[in-house]
Amino acid sequence: MPVRYRPLLLLALVALLLPSATAQPTSTKAGLAALIDEVLDARAFDDAYWGAYVVNLDTGEELYDRNAGRRFIPASNMKLLSTAAAVDALGPGFRYQTRLYADGDVQDGTLLGSLVVRGAGDPTIGGRYADGDMLRVFRQWADSLRAAGVRRVQGDVIGDDDVFDNVHLGQGWQWDDLKWYYGAEISGLQFNEGTVHVEVHGTSPGSPARIEVEPNYGYARFVNRSTTTSGGSIREGYDRALSDNVFTVTASVPAGRTETEDLSVVNPTDYFVSTLVGVLEERGIDVAGAPVDVDEWGRRPRYELLTRIATHTSPPLAEIIKETNESSNNVYAEHLLRTLGAYVYEGVDLPTGSAFAGYEASRPFLERVGVDPESFRVADGSGLSALNRLTPVGLVGILRGMYQHADRATREAFWNSLAVGGYTGTIRNRYGSGDARGNVRAKTGYISGARTLSGYVRSASGDVLAFSLLCNNYTVSTSTVNRAQDQIVELLADYEGR
Repeated sequence: MPVRYRPLLLLALVALLLPSATAQPTSTKAGLAALIDEVLDARAFDDAYWGAYVVNLDTGEELYDRNAGRRFIPASNMKLLSTAAAVDALGPGFRYQTRLYADGDVQDGTLLGSLVVRGAGDPTIGGRYADGDMLRVFRQWADSLRAAGVRRVQGDVIGDDDVFDNVHLGQGWQWDDLKWYYGAEISGLQFNEGTVHVEVHGTSPGSPARIEVEPNYGYARFVNRSTTTSGGSIREGYDRALSDNVFTVTASVPAGRTETEDLSVVNPTDYFVSTLVGVLEERGIDVAGAPVDVDEWGRRPRYELLTRIATHTSPPLAEIIKETNESSNNVYAEHLLRTLGAYVYEGVDLPTGSAFAGYEASRPFLERVGVDPESFRVADGSGLSALNRLTPVGLVGILRGMYQHADRATREAFWNSLAVGGYTGTIRNRYGSGDARGNVRAKTGYISGARTLSGYVRSASGDVLAFSLLCNNYTVSTSTVNRAQDQIVELLADYEGR
């Protein structure tokens, strides 16, 4: 048989291994459970491990339980914990404030000292909330310095990232994720989500492609081993060592087309202050010194003695958790967990601003919503780590707690942070039809061998159901797991029972 027909054959075989029915209304709990069992017991999942839990939030009735108290790798369903605990503790109106200080007097246009940037843990400085203008904040700071009479900085530009600890990666992250945007490092001083934007433009066939980088102040360097082809598809190819910012580009791009990528850099703090120096000099402010991490400066800033030049205020936390959940933004989720560790944690046994302090700070929230913190294992805030373990019953407990939250603004901020099936975020291309379309609000999750989906859906009887569907150790395609999860969500949307 010709090779071109094999994918169609495989799809047909998978279809035979899954139940064909999707929307099957039922009005009894037993009938619903039988239909869900039919999906999860399909031959396609003989070697998969499923956990599922469904609760009617309006009646309190448990509708389905399969391995609900057991621990699973949650992938990005971990973000439900990070966002819920953060908005519960800090409130939807919380904003980060990143401040620029002058450490010295200004004489004849020269700052006789250094500039100090005091990081607050804000992950949003960059282009996302500035209409794509990633350098807007730095240009505004340059304007503030010029308004203060500064035309030259005699000293260094210091980056104070100590609101967080100095562990820049999540526990258990895979080394081959680290060059990509979703594996970006964490820092109390973060610019452009720890990434550079790269465009590889096909030129003429047989010639190297043309590489453009933004921002382009030399922090990341590129070795161009790309090629331009006469046709065919784009083939991405990027590599860098774990400890430096030299990227080798081996992408092949057809003539006239462009491959784009956001690549993570090493040491976000140095990236922040290095880029700031570049912008200052571009705006006519000479910097005699160097970009320096505060830990290498030799002394701690005494902020009460410094002169504040400018303050950047982030969007409110309600917008930040929406980006985190709707787009599954890893670096935002990591910052939220560490923000709990910096702003909320009151213990002394863990480093302030660490991921582990963040989880300790989330424990009162979990206990209040009826979730045993000991049933979870938290290695990071985003779910990129395969060391995380959550339970379906615990995830539904978080969903229930946020749905019933006493503060209306907090409740609505969390609800609105979730992607809407068929319309937004990571499930915009799912639920093309059926009663779950525009109805289900959920968080997806994926790392190798783990595909998860947890959220809310309104049933045919008008009740809000909270569900968690976690699949681990599967060997079929991820789209096959998606189909099974979506079938179950459709069953819940068509459920007529009370």
